[in-house]
This record gives sequence, structure tokens and C-alpha cells, in this order.
Amino acid sequence: MVAIAPEGSMSTSANQLFEQEAEFRKETIYFIVIDRFFNGNKANDEISKKGLHDPSLTHWGHYWGGDLEGVIEKADYLKQLGITAVWLSPLFEQVDDIEHGHGPMHGYWTKDFKRVNPHFVMPGESTSLKTCGTLRRMIKALHERDIKIVLDIVCNHSSPELHGSKGVVTDDGVPLADFHNDANHFYHHYPEITDWNDEFQLIHFEMLGLATFNERNIDFRNYIKNAIKAWLDLGFDALRIDTLKHMPVWFWQEFVADIQASKPGTFLFGEYGFGSPWDSRYLHYANDTGVSVLDFALAAAIRSAFSGHEPGGFHLIEGVLALDPVYRRSTALVTFIENHDMPRFLSICPSHGDLELATVLLLTLRGIPCLFYGTEQYLVNDTNGGHDPYNRPMMTSWETGSRLAEIIRHLALLRKTNRALSYGRHGQKYISEGIYAYTRRYRDNRVLVVINKGEPARFNLEHSGLPDGSHTCLLTGQSFVVDQGAIRELSIPGKGAFVLAVQGEPLKATTVVKFQINDYVTHPGEVMAVCGDAPELGTWDVDRCPHLEYINGDVWFAEVGFHESAGRPIRFKFVVLRPNGLEPVYENLVCRTFLLPSGGSVKLDLDWDRQ
Repeated sequence: MVAIAPEGSMSTSANQLFEQEAEFRKETIYFIVIDRFFNGNKANDEISKKGLHDPSLTHWGHYWGGDLEGVIEKADYLKQLGITAVWLSPLFEQVDDIEHGHGPMHGYWTKDFKRVNPHFVMPGESTSLKTCGTLRRMIKALHERDIKIVLDIVCNHSSPELHGSKGVVTDDGVPLADFHNDANHFYHHYPEITDWNDEFQLIHFEMLGLATFNERNIDFRNYIKNAIKAWLDLGFDALRIDTLKHMPVWFWQEFVADIQASKPGTFLFGEYGFGSPWDSRYLHYANDTGVSVLDFALAAAIRSAFSGHEPGGFHLIEGVLALDPVYRRSTALVTFIENHDMPRFLSICPSHGDLELATVLLLTLRGIPCLFYGTEQYLVNDTNGGHDPYNRPMMTSWETGSRLAEIIRHLALLRKTNRALSYGRHGQKYISEGIYAYTRRYRDNRVLVVINKGEPARFNLEHSGLPDGSHTCLLTGQSFVVDQGAIRELSIPGKGAFVLAVQGEPLKATTVVKFQINDYVTHPGEVMAVCGDAPELGTWDVDRCPHLEYINGDVWFAEVGFHESAGRPIRFKFVVLRPNGLEPVYENLVCRTFLLPSGGSVKLDLDWDRQ
């Protein structure tokens, strides 16, 4: 949520609050476990402690050689795939140790938050953020290809007990904390979590023996915030937060406030492991921290719809989407179908065709889609059912002509250009256990998706949501005729998918403001509007003020263009227009105040003010 200056005060510049818009809802994210992606520099394979690297690629807890040079070398591949944002597994320097066959190749046993893991850079190169050249070259290589970079961070813990050492942390090489010599109280000193429903244990106890930071310690908080700001200053665009639920809400609120004061508009999303929209604690984190979350519930529904682990087929997905009103910002949830903590999709559902259909869903349903490295190459290892660590095999192919790579490329481009997928509402048009048709729509942008995971089928789609005329499928090239809103005798092959799109005209104005208002449940016939003292806002005339578009149960959204008022302060409030001559419902406040930038695009993501 963005804070707006209260009545009677005024920011001297809108750019103090907002940078040029960094809108992640248009992105297609690709999650890379760096050690398993590509070995671009074999000279660093045996760096540091002997025995941590496994050239045979058979010891799953060891380093296998992936590095930042590998990301640089494959930057063109990512661009060709249509990827617009890369989430990199943690880059921080790790404890240089291994025990019981497990080391820190995953990146979640941090030793120094201001240094780069030496396994990922040139041998002998400085690993300090201040001087690390390989890191800067990687940032440059990705940004030159218009690919944003997501830094994976963990603020909850450092390292477990390893040969008598635990939780040793340095500040750019200077000793800072030691769990076994914790004079400055950097850590909690509680046993491991035994009751995962106990709030106190989740916050204070240890997860899997990892040294748990004491978030009450202001020195710890300043260290971790300053470290992350330094990474953002280098050019990272967003943050993925590990173990979100293991630190209190107030900590994340303070963290987000400081991060966005340093770099306004930074997108943050976090892992609340296996959170669900019917869990009140999870919703507190999803709605009140300023951090978006990974959508585990939708992932589970998509996986079960194809695997049959739960009955219901596509009804499972629609059931999760029906709960979207419990979120204040459902369109900013980060969605996925597999990740580093669960078996890959092909381990639970071995059909390549089903993976392709699930990927179509991922890239066209609401939220910001995140692909796991190698998905496009059908990467899988089914040892032990594909559970961790076998869900993290080494990437071995970078073909760009596979069926799945083509699907990703087409739909990632559609996400970038058609705002129905970024901002629009979801509308189910036809559903059975095996067939799912839905639309996404915003302004004059439309996308219709039809998916059949069963046998060939033919049916009438009475309400396609598309304008009459001929439309061509982006995936197959097949043409369809819409007549009076319907597609008659729609024939779809088994394990087939159609995606039809209508591209609307983007809003053109000197300054474009994206208004989103949350937390007011409207009723049929009611329309949300934004009314204010600017001529573009109707000059307080509710008959002339711009209307917003309904997204879900309590969210409305619209882009509003400003010409005459660009660069000037505006005063405004939201109002619900009601049918049948009923009086409008106004927010209960004098007004909101905002200084418009003189050009560009900004977001105002707000909650209804009842006071």
C-alpha cells in the first residue's frame, strides 16, 4: 500500500515517492538455482574448501559448478525464451562447509550478506559488493536485454551447526555475530519448532536447526536492511523473501518501509510456505506486510487438476480463484506450478502434454507467473519421487524450439503487450473436470483461453467474451469465428489449448496514474469511480469522473491519463456510484492529496478509507 500525503501537507515532488513505474504484473519470472543452471567458468569449481564440489554430479548436496558466468552466457537464451525477470537463488557468501553430505549450494546458509558466494565468481576475485566485477557484468548483461533481476534474501536465519560452528556472520569480512558467543544477542536461543501452529515457536524457535536471528535487535535490523539496500543500489530490481512467516509482521512492515524509502517502487514477494487463503495468519502476512506472496494454493490446485491427487479437475482451480477477494492485491500474487521445495510437475504427472497445458494456465491466469529453471526443457529427476534435492538436477539443454519453449515465448510476449493478463479480471466461461474456458479482460483488451486435458471434445461456447469476427489462436494458428458473442461447435483436440487475444490501445497521456482501490465490497450495479479537483477527475462532478474496472470482489482498477494537470497537485477520493437514483457512497475523509509527476507512469495502490 502506498501512503498518500494527508490533507494540509504536500510532498515537494512525486518522484520522492515514486520512480518511473516498475510494474511487475507484466513480467514472466524465471527462477534459477544458480549452482544447477550452467557452469560458465570451470576455474572456480574447486574454489575454497576441498570436497564441496562434485564433478561427477552424483552427490546432490555438493556444488556442481553453476555460476554467474553461466547466467551471463545464457542471457540470450533467456531473452529468446521471452523471460522478462530472473529470480536468482541467494548470491550471498555462505558458510564454507559440508556435513552429512549437505552443503550450502542452495544459498540459504549465509555467512556474509555483503559479499558474493566465491563459488559463483572468478577465482581470486574480490567478493565484496563494493568491488565484485562478475556481479556487475551479470547485472549489465541482463539489463541490456531488458530482463529484471530478483534477489533472493533470507532475513530469518544464518547457518546450522557445522563441525562445532553455528551462526557465524561477518559484515563485509568483519566479525559481527556468533551463535555460540552471542554477547550482542543477535540470535534467539530456543529449540527447534515442534508445533507449526504455535505463533511463538514460528517466530522464535529454530527451523531445522538454523541459527535464528533476533529481530528485536536493532543492530541486526540495521545490518540486514543496509546490506539489502546495497544490492538494490547495484541494480537489482525486486526481492524474493525466504521464510516470510518466521518473522513478525511488524518486522516486515519496517523492512518494506526502509527498503522503499531507499528505492521506491521495489517489488517484494515472499515465501509463506504452503499458505492458503483460508488461513487467517497467512492472510495477515499477504495483506498487511507490504510484501506479496507466492501462491501455494493455486499451485496445489493446478498440480492436482492434472495429477488427480484430489478429485475435481479444473473445478479445483476455479475454487481457489473464487477466494481472491480475501486478498487486497490478488493480481500481484506470484504464481507457479513447481519450485525447489516440491517435486517437479513431471514427477507427479509425467505427461509432457499436461505440463504444456499447466504452463498455459500459469501464464494466462491472474498473478505474476514464475517458471522454474528447466521447465521449458521438460527437466526432471524422479529419484525418491522427485523430492528435494532431486528436484534440482543440472540443466543440460537450452533448446529454444521445443513445443513448451514456443508456448512460453508466445505467452510471455502476450503478457507484456496485452493488459488483460496484467490487470484484468477473470471470468469463467465453461468448466468441467476436463475442459476449462475463461477470459481475462481490461478496457478493450481481451484474452480467451480454452484448455482440454482429456479426450477430443466439441461444445458450444455461448459467451466467449470476444467481439464478433474472426480470431486466430496464438498457439496453433487456427481461426475461430465469434458470432453474437458465441463460438459454435468449438472442436478442441485432446490435451489441446487455444489462446485468442484482442489487443487494445494503450492509454496515452502526459502522465498516467494507475488507480487501484481495495477493501470495499461492491454490489451488482454499483461502479467505483475516482473523483477530484482536476479536470481529468471530473472537477468533483461524479457524472464526469472516470470509472474504474471491477477486478474481483473488493478490488477496482483503472488507468487515468492526465494532460492539463500533469506536474500539479491533485486532491481526490473514491466514490461508489449506485443504480436506481441511490445516493453515491463517498470515502469518509476530506480528500487524498498527491503531486502528479510531470510525465511517465505511477501507481496509487490504496485501501478504502472508512475512518
